Amino acid sequence: MLSSADLHLERALFFAVLIIFFGAGIICTLIILIIHSLRKKNKTARYYFLSFLLSGVMGLVLAAFYLCMILS
Repeated sequence: MLSSADLHLERALFFAVLIIFFGAGIICTLIILIIHSLRKKNKTARYYFLSFLLSGVMGLVLAAFYLCMILS
């Protein structure tokens, strides 16, 4: 039987993953969008969506690698 403390830790881990993914994705996509608007380059919405996904996944990978290095 699961205790309520276990459920709160799982929820906190889930929210931490979401925050890291969306945080990295939004920040990197905004930086790319600003750079392209200053250089007057036209990119499609698909390009920005893929950059959002890629930077979010890279943020998660880097956070997992950092946590792995701390715990070992």
